[in-house]
Amino acid sequence: MRLTSPIVLLSAIAVLLFAGWFFGIWNWMAAAAVAVLAVAYLVAHLESSRFQTWGRRPLQEPTRTMGTLFPSAKEMHATIQRSRDRNRRLADLARKYRDTSNSIPDAWIVLNQDMVIEAVNHAATPLLGLTQSDVGSVITTLVRHPEVKRLLSLDDDLNIVEIPSPGADETQLELRLIRIDSGQNMLIARDVTELNRLLSMRQDFVANVSHELRSPLTVLIGYIESASADSLDLETLMDIVRRLDAPAQRLKSLVDDLLLLTRLESSPEPEEEDLAVIDGANLITGVVGEAETLKKKNHTIRLELQENLLVHAVGNELHSVFMNLVTNAIRYSPNGGSIHIRWYRDANLARFELSDEGVGIAAEHIPRLTERFYRVDANGLRAKGGTGLGLAIVKHVLRRHRSQLDIESRPGRGSKFSFNLEILNEREVTI
Repeated sequence: MRLTSPIVLLSAIAVLLFAGWFFGIWNWMAAAAVAVLAVAYLVAHLESSRFQTWGRRPLQEPTRTMGTLFPSAKEMHATIQRSRDRNRRLADLARKYRDTSNSIPDAWIVLNQDMVIEAVNHAATPLLGLTQSDVGSVITTLVRHPEVKRLLSLDDDLNIVEIPSPGADETQLELRLIRIDSGQNMLIARDVTELNRLLSMRQDFVANVSHELRSPLTVLIGYIESASADSLDLETLMDIVRRLDAPAQRLKSLVDDLLLLTRLESSPEPEEEDLAVIDGANLITGVVGEAETLKKKNHTIRLELQENLLVHAVGNELHSVFMNLVTNAIRYSPNGGSIHIRWYRDANLARFELSDEGVGIAAEHIPRLTERFYRVDANGLRAKGGTGLGLAIVKHVLRRHRSQLDIESRPGRGSKFSFNLEILNEREVTI
């Protein structure tokens, strides 16, 4: 037991005083009692001093030299440790929440009931031009747009608007307001530029395919109505039947190309059993021979083909790539124009290049040339024929073969189309 314990101290003093009375040595026992009190005081003072010293650094483990204050110090230390652990967990959660919110590509802004900014994530800077320094400001003073004011109006049921981004040129944003409770709101901004572009492409595709199918169908219907007349002689009827072939073949080409595109898009990479060893020089020579019927008077095709340059590819798909590129060059090259086709080894790749002397393509059209039915409608180019799906097929075939089509062109200077394919290791195959 500790001398500084009140019960022990009082018991000791009582024993000393009783002994002094009983033995008649009151003065000595009283002095002893005072000495005990003094020692107890000094011990208590020392323990209190040690407790105060520990209290300046309560994260350290308390020692038993604090005497009667040790249990209190130990409980305080345990309470502090529990509080620190809880705060550490909360800080970790807050850090994860912050890191997660900053990794989201959408911008979000926490607003109070007065539409004052309370928090923003990193994406709010490029999309809305907001930073952490804007916390505490009213958002409508920073993002000035009538639709934003309508969206943030508590009297309006509107919860989605679309505006141009104030922080990024040519970027369209969709803003959505989520009312968390009566005192807090969250504004989410999403970049919908690409989505709008895809929606526009889909609308263009539907319009274009409708137009492309309507034209031959109109011709077919007209001829069929003419053929149904009772007064037609056999020769005229046979002439009409012969005229039906061209629009019917065009419809077949459109449907075949659309089905081919659908199959290519649904199959990211060809199956192993579909691949074959292809001699590019032989395939290109055959394609050029097939395309001779489209060649114009005084129109020359110059070939520069490296022999025995082999690739692993789907034969009919690679044939389609070469045929589409060659026929396009023939269609859009003027009389007397020259087409130069090269197939050669470039480091560890087989490279195909086709250059023509056609009308050329403006830079703004080049990124869209491989879209379905996209054609540069200048100088009557739509009358050149074709389904408008050729370059889209080329793009998807090359993507399946881990390649891509590169296009270089300038108006009036012709165009150049090129791509690379992996060369087959000669040790793996014998022709």
